[in-house]
Amino acid sequence: MRQLQPQQQALRACPCSKRVAFRPAAAQSVRAGRRAVQVRSNDDFVDPITGEVITRTSVYNAAAGFTVDAGGVTWAYRKSEPAKDKADPAKPQVLLLHGLGSSSYSYRRTLAMLGDAGYEAYAPDWPGHGGSSKPGSSSFSYSQQAYLDSLAAFVAACGIKKPFALVVQGYVLGQYGLLYALAHEDQISRLFVLNTPLALSSKLRPELAAYKSPIPFMRPGNKQFDGTMYNMMGSPYAMMEADAMTFGKPYRDDPAASAAVSASMEQLDFAALLKQVDDGYRSWRKPSLLLFGANDPFVDVKNPQAWLDSKRTTMRLVTATAKLGHMPQEDYPEAIQDTLESFLTGETDSWPPGQVVAKMTKKGVV
Repeated sequence: MRQLQPQQQALRACPCSKRVAFRPAAAQSVRAGRRAVQVRSNDDFVDPITGEVITRTSVYNAAAGFTVDAGGVTWAYRKSEPAKDKADPAKPQVLLLHGLGSSSYSYRRTLAMLGDAGYEAYAPDWPGHGGSSKPGSSSFSYSQQAYLDSLAAFVAACGIKKPFALVVQGYVLGQYGLLYALAHEDQISRLFVLNTPLALSSKLRPELAAYKSPIPFMRPGNKQFDGTMYNMMGSPYAMMEADAMTFGKPYRDDPAASAAVSASMEQLDFAALLKQVDDGYRSWRKPSLLLFGANDPFVDVKNPQAWLDSKRTTMRLVTATAKLGHMPQEDYPEAIQDTLESFLTGETDSWPPGQVVAKMTKKGVV
């Protein structure tokens, strides 16, 4: 679209854009949800680059292909298809949660790669996001507790076996995912955190901070939320226009999507949320890995370092050599895949210090 060109041109000019930023996701050698079959419904489409048919339930489809009614909400979600030659009942299932204003579409390639490695993984659209239902605030308050109760219902309804590995990313809903883990510790085998603000000094990114403006008429209210630019702006790479427009589509098509963001922010006390997460994780003992993209314009890598200073847990903090921004799973999922798979198998539990930026021990950070 014409309005994206200045942003894309600026990003293309950056040296960091030497990665194959415009490689079509469907052109990657992955297995999950992909079948060369005839188009059978309006939900199937032919990839213009590869000529492959992307089916309704493919992780690459612009809309999440599975739905389940849970907690008074119809949840849309994506699900990986484990490769038969690598599937193993001993491998944990994986639940991947996106941040406020985004969708499960950000995990499409991560899901595909996890499926190719034999993992069954689920990535839902939170209520009010993506393809999930967007009830009015009278029936779903968009409060912290409403989100957590609905997530618990989703986990139970879609058949995720416990314990499972949890992956969280992003603002607000990322923290809610962390609180879910605290409230259901027995369900969680491992915790993987991607660029979720953690330090008590964390600030809301500008687009979200506007909802908390002390000047009432400066607040966005229920005006259309720009999901396209919101999901583009955290990356050091140019995003494919089709992908950017996919992130923005729910907000262009349905005013209720923007109202959901507004209601979520209205219910939010960010400082209190950060403190709740900080206090809860002082005694967390499950294997955990914090992988932060160092090129995030909103969350500096010093943020999780500061957060870990007060913790005595099994958490480790790593950064990738590739340039990663606010959504590493969108920017360059290949750069995090080996780390994620090593973490799921427990290999990272014995990583030598040279591969670890910060390592928690009984004596603190070393």
